Parts: sequence; C-alpha cells; structure tokens
Amino acid sequence: MGTINKLLIGLALCSISIVASAQEEGVQATDTVEVVLESVDVEVLDEAESVLDAAIRAAEAEIEEAAAEDVEIEDAVEIVETSTTRSLGTPFIRDEISINDEDTLHLYDSSFAGLELLDDTLSQFKVFITGENHSYTESNARLWLKMIKYLHANAGVRNIMFEYGYTYGYLVNEYLQTGDTTLFSSIDQFAYKEYSAVIKELREFNEELPDSAKLYFAAIDIDRGIYPVAKMLANMLPADSVPVPDSIYLHVASLKSLMEYNDFKLDEQDDETSSYLRGRGFTFKTGATLDLVQKNFLKYKELYKEYLGDGYAAFENIIVNKYNDRKLWEEYETDGAIQEYIYRENYMHQNFLKEQATHPGNWFGQFGRCHTTKAQQTSNSCEWFKFNSLADRIKNTKGGEFKDAVMTIAIVYDSDRNFGPTRSGEYALFNKYFEDLPVNRIALVDLSKDTALNKSFGTDFDYLFVNSFTQYGSSYEFLNDCESEDEKKIKIKILGGYTQARLDLNDLSERFIDDGSSQSFDNFGTSWELTFMAQDERTAIGFTFGSYLKEEQTVDTTDYTLSGYYVKDFAYVDLLKNSKWLDLMPGVGVGYNKLKMKSVETTSVPNLSNGFLGETKTSFYTNDAFVFDLGFILDVNIKKVTIGYQSGIILDVSKKHWKSNGKIDKTTPETSFTGAYSKVRVGFNF
Repeated sequence: MGTINKLLIGLALCSISIVASAQEEGVQATDTVEVVLESVDVEVLDEAESVLDAAIRAAEAEIEEAAAEDVEIEDAVEIVETSTTRSLGTPFIRDEISINDEDTLHLYDSSFAGLELLDDTLSQFKVFITGENHSYTESNARLWLKMIKYLHANAGVRNIMFEYGYTYGYLVNEYLQTGDTTLFSSIDQFAYKEYSAVIKELREFNEELPDSAKLYFAAIDIDRGIYPVAKMLANMLPADSVPVPDSIYLHVASLKSLMEYNDFKLDEQDDETSSYLRGRGFTFKTGATLDLVQKNFLKYKELYKEYLGDGYAAFENIIVNKYNDRKLWEEYETDGAIQEYIYRENYMHQNFLKEQATHPGNWFGQFGRCHTTKAQQTSNSCEWFKFNSLADRIKNTKGGEFKDAVMTIAIVYDSDRNFGPTRSGEYALFNKYFEDLPVNRIALVDLSKDTALNKSFGTDFDYLFVNSFTQYGSSYEFLNDCESEDEKKIKIKILGGYTQARLDLNDLSERFIDDGSSQSFDNFGTSWELTFMAQDERTAIGFTFGSYLKEEQTVDTTDYTLSGYYVKDFAYVDLLKNSKWLDLMPGVGVGYNKLKMKSVETTSVPNLSNGFLGETKTSFYTNDAFVFDLGFILDVNIKKVTIGYQSGIILDVSKKHWKSNGKIDKTTPETSFTGAYSKVRVGFNF
C-alpha cells in the first residue's frame, strides 16, 4: 500500500471517527456540517469534497486489496470501532492514545474517577483481586483503600482478604471494631507504615457504616512473620493478678517478657535517631521461646485450660495449629524447597474457602502480583514454574461457584513490567500507555480494547492498572519473611580432618639418596587437623591447625626425622544458603606452614672438634612459609553431625631454602608447599 493511499485512508477513517464521536456526545452530524458550511468558502468546499471523494475511493480500493490478501475486513472495522471508544487508546493508532487527568485515579480524594470502566461489569463477579509489587507501598496502599471503598459502594463487597497471617488479621479486625489505640500500635509495628495509615482511615470509614455494611477482614496467609504471633499470644494471657500454676509459670512469664522485649527492639529499630544498642540486633529469640512454650502447652493442656478459661481455644489454635503451619512453611522456605510456594498458595486458598463459608457475600483482596493470575503460569516474576496462583485456585474451586466470578487486575509499574522470564519481549507493549501517563498517576486499562495486550495477558487478567509512581516505601522484612532475628543465626562446626597435600620434596629426596639413603621422602604430606568454623547462612570463617605425620630416614650414622605443622585462617561463601543439610562453599585462606628436620648423629668416639660433647649430636633445620589457599568445601549436615570433603591448591610465596639457627642456608635443597590438597572431615555442628 503506497504512502499517499495510507494517508488518504487515514483521513477517511478519522473523518468517520470524528462524526461518530460527535454523535456519542449528543452532537448531530448535520449541525457539524452546517457550521462548517457557514464558515468555509464554496470553492474550498468543492475542492475539499473532491479530495474526500478521492480518499473514499482509495480507501475502498485498499480494503478490496486487503481482502484479496486474506486480511479480514473485521480488522479494519475494529480499527474504526476502537478509535471511537473513549479509553486509553488503541493498539493500532498511536496518535489516538491520550491519557489525561480524567482517565487517572484520584488516590487522595473521595471520588471514584478513573474507575468508571468497571461499573458495567461488576455484577458478573463475586471475587475481585488486584496484584501489586510490594515495593511501591505508598501507591499500593492508597489504591487498596480506593478499591475497598469503590467496591463497597458499587459491588457490595463487605469482606476483605489480605496477604498477612492469622494473628495480624485478628489485630486488624479488633482495631476496626474497637478503635483501641494499643491495638493500632501493634498494627503499626508489623505493617508497612503506608498501610498502617490506610488502616487508620479504614477505621474511620468503617465506623460510619451501619452494622449491616461494616467491613470484615480476613488474613488468609501463613504467619510468616513471627512477631505478631508472640504479641497475640501474650495479649491473650490473663492479667498479672491471676495465679499461674507452677508447671507453666516459666513459659507464661517468658511470653509476657518476650512481648515487652520485642516491642522495645522493634521500636528501637524504627527510631532512626536512637543509637542505643544499634547494630546488636535481637539477643533473645522469638522462635526458640515459642518452641518451648508450645512444648510446655502440649504437656500441660489441662493447666492451661484452667489458667486461660474462655480464651483457651483461641490460644490453642494459635500456639498449636497456626504455629505448626508456620513451622512447616519455614522448613520448606529455609531449605529452598519448591514445596514452599505450592504449600503456601494452597494454604491461602483453603483459608479463603473457610472464611467465605462463614462470611458470605463478595470479596476483595490485594496480593502480590504472582498470586493473581487466572490461568496456570509457565513461569512468573517470582520464578515459580508451572504454578497455579490463588486467583486461579479460587476460579477453579470444586463445584464451579467461582468459575466465571473472579475479576483480576494487575498493577503494572513503569519501572516494573516483569511478568516472568518468558515474557520479557512484552515490555514494549506498555510503552504507549506510560508515554502518555503523567508522573505519579494510576490509570485503568481495559484489556479487551487492546488486542496485543489482550493476547498476552487476557487469560490472566481482566484489566490492568498502569502505575507511574516511582517511589518505594518502607519495608519491614520481618513481616514477610522468616524471623529476622534468626536471619544471621550462627552455626558452629568443630571438625577433625585427614589431609593429603602435595609437597615439592624432590630436591630434598635427591640429596638424601645421593648421600646414601635407601628411600625418598613422600611428596604427599599426610596430616591430621582440627578445624573450628563459624557459619551463618551466607559465609563461613574459622581457622585450622594441622600436624604432618613424621617421616624418618637414616644416612650412615645419622637419623633424620621430618615433621611439621600448619595453621590457617579462612573465609568461605555458601552457594547453597537456603539449604540446612548441604553446604557448598568456595573460599580463600591464608596460613603459616612449617617443616622441621631433626638430625641425630651418633659416634663412638666423642670429639669436641667435631661438635660431639657426648656420643650423640642433635641438629635442627626448619623450612617455614606463608601460603595462600584457594579451595572449596562440600559439607553434608545430618542433624548435629557434619561429614565433609575439601579440596584446593596451596600457593607458597616464601623462600624455598631451609634455615639453620634461624638463617637461610642457600646450600640446602629447595622445598615448596605449593600443590593441590584434599581432605575428608567429620565433626559436629551446633
């Protein structure tokens, strides 16, 4: 198709679009024509009419040509139809895309501007889920609040599910109902601060609603953060004035103390102006404390029932059921097992079904984007492969209640368009939207109006939010991960080893054989060693002391004994940091090696002129060196026992001659520690 013809077709189509748009706005096409006729010279109109006729004829010819080339006429019609619809534009005509303030959400006022595209579709759905990148907490929190209010007003949503554990959800619900500032302080400790501010606004919103319209919050995730668990359990204990049975006193008192301790440490870490004990982290461990509490609870259930009264069942649910769920997830997560994310997704789905059964009606939730796709994923940005998300599981719940009743909306950020390793080629599909979207704005995109986007994302999402906010918010890792105090938990290893190291003793052996020895020295030095190692999830440091096995030679009347030792400091990096039972660690070391040659000469005729005061004369030669060590360690940890293998190469950077009386004697043979080594090791870790 020639360039001129394309321009003519574009003119014709734009003319049709203008007329159709005018009709949408209630302006009659005839009125438009009359205005034009009144303001334009007749000759100009005649000329324009000729041009337009030519354009139409060219358009008709091109459409016929396209049909001959098996291009469907419907595609051309779709171009016309989409260009007449007010949206964020079309995938076909770049110039028609125009995002202005009317298209964007107003996050900081009470209006629902920008959400009108959803109005006519809401009645089809029972569950609404938006998917975020957790890093953009300010815009995420404001959008979460906006969607809650919008869906409450327009879709009858009264139930909110969210990506936190049971104990945190309990605190939120209690705060929404009571407004207790103590509860809010706990919420503020355990949530992104931007979400804390929004929850306070939700309390005000909820307070104004009639009882029949109030919100219910359900945290359906595992209690991945451990501090809310401890806080909740301590809050459930009776007042200090209530007597505590002796057999459970230690653990009840420890729970109360732990709550105060965690409050202090969390507030301290939040306070950027405080330098008191900064950097020391958590000396006392929440996980270890709760493990002991659980063990005591299981042993003395009747005493706890007597002590807790009506609160016993709720306490048991947390310390036994919810805490066991957490421990299983943590085991998967710590070991880097794929079971971690499949277990978690199924856990959230089952919890949703339990909550939905007791709280009927429509639901809304905002989760991480990986949890919100409606079809099985080959891969996603979380690197979860062949994965069925929470939204997918809800949609495919047995019985078909939610089969076509789940709406998902992904939030796409200008600085994060990552939907997984297999979809990197789709980043450019969003360019046209972000080029028109003002800074710090969110706009809604109807996937059905964009063929290219719909082809890539239509089975996963119904709509997209394009988000040009760039600021990151606060991040409290202890909320969404394993216990932060345990992140740098130190493992101590004490290991014995049997080593063979290549030594260059060729010159020394040659000298001995030339002077009458019947054998040479072994170029593989054998040694026993002891290693002390301190290891966290990432690195290992420590030192090794080893002693070479003795070798003996006899030349005439002189007996020679070769022995030695070495000490080494080292630092290694664990490549399998998520595995508790296997460590693969490359690393470096620096050490000091020393060989000692002891000679004992015997004579039957002592003579001072030959250095003999008696019948024997003893002499010592030494060969010491500073060395570097490049190697790797492979350790298998079976509970408290470690069995390992280590291999590498030693580089001797010192002078090679032997010393006599502390001075180098250049007439002595050269000896070097440079060479490969390998060892087996076994010991204990704790």
